[in-house]
Amino acid sequence: MAEGLASAPGSWAAVAGHAETKARLQTLLREGCVPHALLFSGPRGVGKRMLATAAAAALLCKSPKDGLACGACESCRALAAGTHPDFYAVLPEKSGKAARSIKIEQIRELRAEAARLPRLSARRIVLLDDAETMNDAASNALLKTLEEPPGDNVFFLVTGARQALLPTIVSRCTGVRFAPLNGEAMTQVLAAHGVPEELWDSLCALSEGSAGRALRLFEEDALSLRENAMATLERLPRLTPEDVFSLGEQLGAMERERLSEWLRYFRLLLRDILALYGGSGELLNADLEARLFALTGRISEPRAFLAVREATEAARRIETSNAATRLTIEAFLLKVGK
Repeated sequence: MAEGLASAPGSWAAVAGHAETKARLQTLLREGCVPHALLFSGPRGVGKRMLATAAAAALLCKSPKDGLACGACESCRALAAGTHPDFYAVLPEKSGKAARSIKIEQIRELRAEAARLPRLSARRIVLLDDAETMNDAASNALLKTLEEPPGDNVFFLVTGARQALLPTIVSRCTGVRFAPLNGEAMTQVLAAHGVPEELWDSLCALSEGSAGRALRLFEEDALSLRENAMATLERLPRLTPEDVFSLGEQLGAMERERLSEWLRYFRLLLRDILALYGGSGELLNADLEARLFALTGRISEPRAFLAVREATEAARRIETSNAATRLTIEAFLLKVGK
């Protein structure tokens, strides 16, 4: 099933960073040398889909200039409105309790659509987002299409997990690789979305070069959750039974998903402590380095290893069983607080 664009296709300038990747794509577009299939791969949330859409706009545009869409022709207006007859996007679908995936039926629809002649532009663009979610049947069906591509189609595959695709699919695409965003590009995105400047360093540290993840963390108030985990870690060396029951009541009242996230931050903070023991300067929570370093004198290395293991097990129980979350978290705190 075709999916309309959620918003107007952004300009190349709207995609932060990736100067070399943009220049390479624009050269291919300007010289008319775009291959029949491009694979946009790299970390999630770094602008792959946005840049693929900008390239699609240029390919569909009736009056492109220097590899860029004009933004004003009938084709550009139709793409911006999400009604372009020659732009076909396939996204993962949810089915019951199963994870979102691209199914064989969607690829069959794609192949039927790709067999038709373009109606508005000189070619058709077929875009598969989260391409790594294709099941085996869908992957094999797509492979046949890529092996014998219809003449007027260009395929864009977008993935955050290139290694999950069939090697034969990867080999039939020209790769367009994306690296994590640097600090300048990250702050550019955060500023554009109105994120307060005082949160930039913390969000950048946690998101590992993914602007999409940084924005999601901001929207979910993840920094307060991490602060809660950090404060609990600082109390760990002197945790009393009363503290355990008080924390159990507080944390046990969280939704399972949010409590799992709390445990993830707890583990990541502990791993930073272990990195400090090992002499590594690469900390995920670099903005908390002084507080983490102070804990190395209070939480021994063996105890930190134990706490990571117990936090991992508690998260597994919360995510995969119907065990009471309060009892699970209290049992966890009693073990790591000894």
